[in-house]
Amino acid sequence: MAEINEDLISKFCTITNATAKIATDYLAVSDGNVEQAITLYLESGGVDLSSLGVGNNRQETSTAINAVDLTGNDSYFDSDAELAKQLAREDYSEIRAPIAPKRDILVRGDHEDFNNIFEDRMIPGIPRTRRTRDAHRTFADSIVPGDPSTHEDGSDQLANLFKPPFEIMHKDSFERTRTKARDEGKWLMVDIQEITEFSCQMLNRDLWRDPTVQDVVRAHFLFLQFNSDTADGRQYINFYPIESYPHIAIIDPRTGERLRVWNTAMEPTEFIISVTDFLERYSLTDSKNPMPLKFKSAKSVTEMSEEEQLKRALEESTSYNNKVDQESDESETMEVEPVTSEETNIATESPVSSMFDTIHPVERTEVGGGPSTTAIKFRLPDGQNIKRRFDKSDPVRYLFEFIKASVPEAQEKQFELIYNRNSLINQVERTVDEAELSNAVVNYLN
Repeated sequence: MAEINEDLISKFCTITNATAKIATDYLAVSDGNVEQAITLYLESGGVDLSSLGVGNNRQETSTAINAVDLTGNDSYFDSDAELAKQLAREDYSEIRAPIAPKRDILVRGDHEDFNNIFEDRMIPGIPRTRRTRDAHRTFADSIVPGDPSTHEDGSDQLANLFKPPFEIMHKDSFERTRTKARDEGKWLMVDIQEITEFSCQMLNRDLWRDPTVQDVVRAHFLFLQFNSDTADGRQYINFYPIESYPHIAIIDPRTGERLRVWNTAMEPTEFIISVTDFLERYSLTDSKNPMPLKFKSAKSVTEMSEEEQLKRALEESTSYNNKVDQESDESETMEVEPVTSEETNIATESPVSSMFDTIHPVERTEVGGGPSTTAIKFRLPDGQNIKRRFDKSDPVRYLFEFIKASVPEAQEKQFELIYNRNSLINQVERTVDEAELSNAVVNYLN
């Protein structure tokens, strides 16, 4: 019960004009709340609580109120509500303090504590040694193979997972590797990597690491892998534009033609099937080659041995004689020997080589602009571009003559002009317009 001081009694008496004794009784009933005491005094009509036998405790107060209530004064129902509120306030006068937060580490720096807890919760019947191994793998082995204890070790293993396939890579430039592939009778396979494309990294992780894929590549190809932002990568893209990544291509080392392209990520089995199909359809030997005839003559006479030159001459001589025998009505009386001698002299060199040797460097005045002219851009191996205007009626031979006169290396050794994967040496007698070279970009290969 709250203490009743003189200030409360004085305030009660000032408002109600009651005596100090009455003020003390009402304040006692109201537990020192002067507002409730005044309200109770006014509602009860200023009755003297002591005359009703009401003490200073709650039981006496309840009896007094009930006695007054029996007199027919309905206003005491409100005092019951006030009394209930007062009792509730006394019961909950002290509010319990909130539960203090507690902080702790669930899993320590090492995983032993967690493993011990985890083992205790495992299903009974499983051997303890197996449970310990599985729990440890949950934290350490699920990310990378092994048991890395530091972040640096995990980074190293992640780098090894996506590292280039050094086991099968030929570490040389494109041109030198192409020459070596031609000498060894192997195809040239090129993989251009774009570092921002995760599908390219997947090739290193899933495809090139496969042992069967590596065996197939070693047996039939010289393999190159370049990043697109390196000098070798940019040079390759200049010659062979790339539409999308990943990019894997097979290059004919003799002609430089890009025969096969893959631009999607593949499973090892799918890739091996596709490569095997290519090897069955294409061959680097003369006896088994499904490519068009124009690619067979791409090898110049200067690159042939004496035995190869003699073999070429005999083959073309025999072909010519058979054609003459079929067309002639007097084949029985015809002397074959003069024809053989003449044809042997003609066929001493291949048609492509002979055609190339007849082209000499010629410096002509560049034609002006107009609807009958067109601009042709030549891409050189070093990345430089040469732009020149030609008349649409000019023969393709003029392109070779211009390159021989403009590029010093072209005067010393044989070269190729490639457009749309085709060598232009077979079209030297056609016009620029007939060869569809208007505004073309021609690649120069030496």
